[in-house]
Amino acid sequence: MKSDIAMEQLRRYKEYGESVLQSLELVSQNPPPQESWVPISVHEHIQNLQSAGQRVVKLASSPVKIGIMGEFSSGKTLLIGSLIGYADALPVSETPTTGNVTAIHLRQQPDLQTTQIGKYTVEYLSDEGVKECLRFMLQEMEVRVKAAEVSLTQVESLKNLHPTTVIDSNGILKWCEQVWSQTQSLELRSLLRELVVFMRTYNAYGKHICGKSYQIDHTTAKKGLRLTEPPMNILELNFTQLPPPPQTWANFAQPSATDLQNSFSLIRRIDVTVEVSKEVWDLSSLQGTNEFVLLDFPGLGSADSGVRDAFLSLRELRDVQTILLLLNGRYPGGAIASKIRTMLERDKGQDLRDRIIVGVGRFNQLPLTSSDERTLDELVDEPLLSEETILERLSILQLTIASASNLTTEKKNIVLLSQLHGLTKLAELSSLVQVCSPEFLPELDIPNKPQEVELREKWQQLSQMLPASSTLQKQLSDFAEDGGTSRLRSLLKDHVAQHGMKQLVEDTQRAAEALQQEQDNLKTLLEQIPAYIPVEENPAFIELREAIENLVTIYRQFQEELEKQPILKNRNGIAVSDVVKDELTNKIFFEWSEWTLLFDRTKNGAIALTKTESFFGDEEIEDTIPTKSDDFYPAFAQTIQEMQAFAHDRTKEAVTDFFSKLSGEVSRERNTVNSVVSPEMEQYIQQNCGKNQLRLYRNLLRAVDPANKWQKLIIEHSGLAGSQLPINADTLFPLARKDDKHPTGQVLDWSPDKKFPVPPRPFNHQIAVLRLRDEITASASLHLVQYVSQLTKQVKFSFSRALKEIVDSLQELLKSKHEPLLRHIAATDKDKPVSVPPWLETLSQVAIASEPREI
Repeated sequence: MKSDIAMEQLRRYKEYGESVLQSLELVSQNPPPQESWVPISVHEHIQNLQSAGQRVVKLASSPVKIGIMGEFSSGKTLLIGSLIGYADALPVSETPTTGNVTAIHLRQQPDLQTTQIGKYTVEYLSDEGVKECLRFMLQEMEVRVKAAEVSLTQVESLKNLHPTTVIDSNGILKWCEQVWSQTQSLELRSLLRELVVFMRTYNAYGKHICGKSYQIDHTTAKKGLRLTEPPMNILELNFTQLPPPPQTWANFAQPSATDLQNSFSLIRRIDVTVEVSKEVWDLSSLQGTNEFVLLDFPGLGSADSGVRDAFLSLRELRDVQTILLLLNGRYPGGAIASKIRTMLERDKGQDLRDRIIVGVGRFNQLPLTSSDERTLDELVDEPLLSEETILERLSILQLTIASASNLTTEKKNIVLLSQLHGLTKLAELSSLVQVCSPEFLPELDIPNKPQEVELREKWQQLSQMLPASSTLQKQLSDFAEDGGTSRLRSLLKDHVAQHGMKQLVEDTQRAAEALQQEQDNLKTLLEQIPAYIPVEENPAFIELREAIENLVTIYRQFQEELEKQPILKNRNGIAVSDVVKDELTNKIFFEWSEWTLLFDRTKNGAIALTKTESFFGDEEIEDTIPTKSDDFYPAFAQTIQEMQAFAHDRTKEAVTDFFSKLSGEVSRERNTVNSVVSPEMEQYIQQNCGKNQLRLYRNLLRAVDPANKWQKLIIEHSGLAGSQLPINADTLFPLARKDDKHPTGQVLDWSPDKKFPVPPRPFNHQIAVLRLRDEITASASLHLVQYVSQLTKQVKFSFSRALKEIVDSLQELLKSKHEPLLRHIAATDKDKPVSVPPWLETLSQVAIASEPREI
C-alpha cells in the first residue's frame, strides 16, 4: 500500500473515531437518566462505543509497532540496545519468570551523537485490568490443576473464584494454600507462587496505584525494573515460605526503586522515548512517518515463563503490525519459538507468518561440534558452493535455518545476529559516540576475541563461496559484517514501510468495523426507546385511570359486604326478614278480628257461647266466634298473600337502597367519567374499535351509574320485578283442616261440638287462644323468613354475576393494550410525546456516524 494512501486512510479512520468520541463527550455532559423507562443496557452500549472509538483513534494515530519476542536469554534486550545504538539502554530482568512489556518510541535526532534515552513512564494495571489478568491466570490455573490431578473439589472451588464485580482475594489465597499442599507439580506450583505474589501485591497497593502512571528517571528504572531474585526450588518450599505481602510505599506520589520492585507484578507497560541518529538508524525514508515503536516482550513459551507476562504480551500484541521473533542461536531447533507463534495465532485467529521477521540471536555462539568445525574449514576451501550443499553438509546450520524458515513466509526475513558485534562496529564510527554505559564497556571486547574473529571470518569466507543471489550468502555476509544489525535495521524499516503500514491500516479498519458494529447495536436499541418515552399526560387520562382503579376497589368491597349479609338489609340497616316478621306479628295480633271475638267472650278464663234473639223478631242470632280450625284459615290465607307481597316489596326496596348506597360511593368516579365522555363516544367506539372495546366501555358506564344502568336488571333477574307465584297457604297452616279424610277438621276446646272421652277439668281458654295465636304466627313467620332468604340468594347471585363482569372489564381496561381506548375516552388524543431528550438526540447522531470508505 502506498504511504500517502495509507496515511489518508488512517486520517479518515481517526476522524471517524474522533467524531464518535466527541458525540459521546456531549452525552457525558448530559447522560441518560436513571429512570425506569431508560434501558439499563444503554450505559453498556455507551461504554462499548467509548472503548471501540478510543481503539480506532489509538490505532489510526499510532506509529507502526514492532513486537520483539523470544525465549528468555535469547538476547532480546541486548538486541534492542544494538538496534538503537546503546547496549544497556533498557533495564534487564535476571529472573526468567518475570518481565514487563517495554515500549521504545523511536525518533530521529540530528547529527551523529550518542543515542538519547528519555524518562521512563511506568503504567500500572487498572482495576479492570487486574480482573482481566486474574481471569487469564485462573483459566490457566484450571488447565494445570487438571493436569496435576488435584481433587475435583478444588477444581470446582476454583471456578467460583473468577472475579466479576469484586475480587475475592482472601478466597484465592486460601485456595492457593490448600492446593499447594496437595501437589508437587512444578508448573502448578510456579503458577500458584505467581498468583500469590500477584494477589498480595494487589492487596497492598491496588487502591493506591492501579490505573496510574509515573515518570521515573533512568537510574531508578535500572534499579527498580531489574529483578535479581535468584530462582527458588519451589518443590521444597512450604506455603509459608512464599514471598510475604510487600511493604507499603513511603510516598505514593512517586515510587522509589524498591517500590517498583515490590509492585512489579502490577505494572502494565513501560514506555520510553529513544532518539537515534541517522547514522545509527536512518528512519527518514519511512514514507510518511519518522517514528515507530519497538515493543520488548517478556520471554514466553517456556515452562517457567510467567502467566501474567503472557496476558500482558497478548494484550499488547493486538496492536502490533510486525513481529520480530528471536531464536536462541545457542540452542537451535528448539520448540519455544513455534510455541510462541502458535499461541499468538490462536489469540489473534489468523496466520501471522507474513508479519514475522526471524532473528537468530547469539548466532556467534552456535554450538558447533568438532566435526562441524572441520566441515566448516573444508567448505571454505571449496569454490562455488550451492546453498543446498552447505546446508546438507553443515547440519547445525541447516537446523538453524529450517527452524527459522518455519516461522516466516520468506527466507529473506531471516537474519543471523551477533548483538555485541553490532555494537562494536557502531563504536568504531566515532569516539564521540557512546554505545553503552561504562559498566557495560568490558562486554564490547568479547567480539574482538581471537576465536570470535576467526569464526566470523570463516562465515564470511563461506558466504563468498555462494552465488550473490543466494539468501544464505546475504545472511552470512551481513552477520560477518556487523553481526547482522544493519541488515535487521534495514529489514525492519522496509517492513514498516511496505507491510507494517498496510497491516496498521488493516488493523485500524477492523477496529473501525467493530466500532460500526457497536453503532448498529446502539441504533437497534435506540429504535426501541421512543415507545417508552413518557408522554405529557392529560390530567383527565390520569384521573380516569385512578377512577377505574377506585371502582375496582369499591365494587370488591361491596361484594364482600353483600356476601357477609345472609339477609338483605334496608337503608336503616335492619334485615328485611325482621321487618317482615314485625309486620306479620302486627297484622295477626292486631288486625285479625277472631282474637277480639274470643277475648270478648272470655270470662274467668272460659269462653261462653250464647244465642241471642233478634230485636226485630228475626231468627236467632248465632254466635260467630271461631270454634274450629277452618274458622281461622281465611284470615291466615289472606295474611300470607299480603305478607308475601310485603316481603317482595321490602326486598325490592332493600335492593334499591343497596344500589343507592353503591351509587353514592362511586359518585366521585361517576363525575370523573361523565366529565370526559360525550354522547357520540359509544357510537365512535362501536364503529372504530370493535365489539370487545364497546363492551368494556359500556361496563365502565354501568360501573359509575349502577342505579340507573343495571339496578333494574338485578331486580328482574332476582324475580323481584313482577308478581311471584303465590305461597300455598295450605302447606303453611299449622292446624288440621277439613278434608277428605277429616270431615270436621280440628275442633277447638271451647266449641260446644268438642267431645271429650271423660268430663274435662276446668280449663283456661284464654291461654289456649294465646297459644293458638303464637302457633299461627310462628308458622307463618318461619316460612316468610325462608321466602325472604330465597329472594336474598337470588339477588346475591345476580349481583355477583354482574359484578364479576364489570370488575373484569375494569381490570381489562387498565391493561396497556387498552391504553389507546382510555386515552380516547379521556380525550387525550392530542397528547404529544415529551421532546426527545438531548442525550438521546446525541446518541442517535452517534449511531448514524458513517464509517469512511476505502480510498
